[in-house]
Amino acid sequence: MKFFIRFIKNLKETGAVAPSSKFLARDLVAQLQTDVSHSDRSGLNILELGAGTGPLTKEIARLLRPTDHFDVVEIQKPFYDIIQQKFSASNIDVHFADILEFESDRKYDYIFSSLPYENMKHQENRSIWEKKLSLCTPHSYICYFKYVNFGKFKSNFEKKLVKTYSHNKKIVFRNLPPAKVYTLQVDKPAQPQPISAQMLHTA
Repeated sequence: MKFFIRFIKNLKETGAVAPSSKFLARDLVAQLQTDVSHSDRSGLNILELGAGTGPLTKEIARLLRPTDHFDVVEIQKPFYDIIQQKFSASNIDVHFADILEFESDRKYDYIFSSLPYENMKHQENRSIWEKKLSLCTPHSYICYFKYVNFGKFKSNFEKKLVKTYSHNKKIVFRNLPPAKVYTLQVDKPAQPQPISAQMLHTA
């Protein structure tokens, strides 16, 4: 009910009538789960943008190892309060902030987002993508989703990112509404240099 009330009050920042399902959340963290289960990479830095009531946050937290660090950024105060209360650990920090104003000394191996890109203005959409790229390590994954009723990308900038770095795509029907999960691998061998705003100047 809290989520629906926030949706009615602020469609731009909430963007959905219900929290993401556990099925969507599990598909979003599939690459992370593979990494922590079958890799010797330790000390992963993980960032989540737009946590809402925390269905994705829960799945990420479940996979955390003591050497990993998890930052959560939420702009909506009621949701921030929920996340801060639900998730308390020495390697989890919850930030009440706009992602465009968020500052961190870390670079992130995984960046997850549940942001309503399609409800944003064109420049805001692009600015957030540029911000995410600036927070990436040279070997990072960006994991996010779009509802299936949005067949087109908000901007050519986002479209080129997905085309260049697409690692995996999957439609999750057990969500309201159904969603398409995108996993982008920023260090794909075909593109040895990470993509940048300058490389994608056409929007």
